[in-house]
Amino acid sequence: MPTYRDIIRAATERLRASHSDSPRLDAEVLLCHVLGIDRTELYRRLPLPLDIPLDRFWELVERRARGEPVAYLTGHREFYGLDFLVTPATLIPRPETEYLVTWAAERLRLRRDRPRCVDVGTGCGAIVVALAVTLRTETSALLVGSDRSLAALRVARINRDRLAPGDVHLVCGDLLSWCRGPLDLVVANLPYLRWEQWHPGIAFEPPEALFAPDDGFGLYARLLPQAATLLRPGGACILEIDPDQAERAMKTARIAFPTAHIAIEPDLAGLARYLTIELPAKDRAS
Repeated sequence: MPTYRDIIRAATERLRASHSDSPRLDAEVLLCHVLGIDRTELYRRLPLPLDIPLDRFWELVERRARGEPVAYLTGHREFYGLDFLVTPATLIPRPETEYLVTWAAERLRLRRDRPRCVDVGTGCGAIVVALAVTLRTETSALLVGSDRSLAALRVARINRDRLAPGDVHLVCGDLLSWCRGPLDLVVANLPYLRWEQWHPGIAFEPPEALFAPDDGFGLYARLLPQAATLLRPGGACILEIDPDQAERAMKTARIAFPTAHIAIEPDLAGLARYLTIELPAKDRAS
């Protein structure tokens, strides 16, 4: 009778043959998901015989071998130390996006009154919900997640209710066209890829959450002037961008925010990933 270790080894070999980037980890996560155990318990059981039907596990292994993301197979993705529900209706949160939460939380802590923050294009709600959990005992910030996709907002609502009930408002709307302001902070990880950047690794994610017109910068080209009319003096904005868009992002931001401090910050790989905008306290954006 095969042991847990034997099953993991066989699944790892199947996924390695399909060119998975992390075949052993994928196999372990999928087996834990099917069995309802964590990886600590899995390691404890490795030498033990596994004598239950594993049809569901092998089905998931084959789907993973065809390229389907593990997050969609399990329905979960960890982000900022929190367990988020994800579905094919939303983008899978990436580790580099966690910096937006850290940066935004630092700025919101500096506001004495009840600051207002909007996470534009919230998707599964990862950024705004992580902000709510992080700041729960530190500030009374008004946190809003907006998206034009009702399907994505349904997922965000589940995550909000699971992780930060009562702390996040959700709005269906296009960028900031629905918002009257004033705002203290705008956070956004909008679609920014060009169609020629498509690759099999993103084949299962919704195209509307990945690609944008005008060489990938079309949504940000619309968002920045909107944000400029809504941010208070002393307000701030952080956007995750394609590194190839850094020069254009800087130029567009300088036009929309002529008095602001504007910078491009790198991600952990050293790529130009984040556009940050900080308004002076006494000058209103124009």
